[in-house]
Amino acid sequence: SSQPPLDIQVVALDWKWLFLYPDQGVGTVNQLVIPAGVPVHFKLTSASVMNTFFVPQLGSMIYVMNGMQTELNLQADRDGDYLGLSAHFSGDGFSDMNFRVRAVPPDEFARWASSLHGAGGVLNARAYGELARQSINVPPASFGVVQDGLFDAFVRKTLPPGPGPAETAAGEPQVSPKAQPKAGTPAPAQQPQPKAGG
Repeated sequence: SSQPPLDIQVVALDWKWLFLYPDQGVGTVNQLVIPAGVPVHFKLTSASVMNTFFVPQLGSMIYVMNGMQTELNLQADRDGDYLGLSAHFSGDGFSDMNFRVRAVPPDEFARWASSLHGAGGVLNARAYGELARQSINVPPASFGVVQDGLFDAFVRKTLPPGPGPAETAAGEPQVSPKAQPKAGTPAPAQQPQPKAGG
């Protein structure tokens, strides 16, 4: 295409996708809107474990990793809805880590991005702390204001060494959403432990 590409920054979280549109100053969660017929240049990273970003009808799958940036170029040649997904096991919620891709005419894309400024929330470090909590089946959301430099901060951030429990924004241990016992469910029985030295 002779048109300049649209830049979109992508962050994989547990278990949702964050899309930042730096030139428009907006962001979304679990929804990707792109102009049809316009090349899209993605810069991708993970704020958690390794993952993959894949929109099968538009092109290649690419890995995303914590502490680094990968890049991908895609283009939707015509208007339409496409499925985007995580194609790499990344924990309890990975199978629900899907997002909708809407390819719309360029003028409709411009109106959509502009409409978020008055209707979307604010994505700053504090809001990101809440967004980063492990969660499953997160509904689409939008941000009309995105703090400058957030994506670069995600790329520079590294995970703590070794496995450990996830923490809430307040620093408390967090249990996986799928590991929460249902009300009235008895606790699992303790398994016998081998005796030391014998």
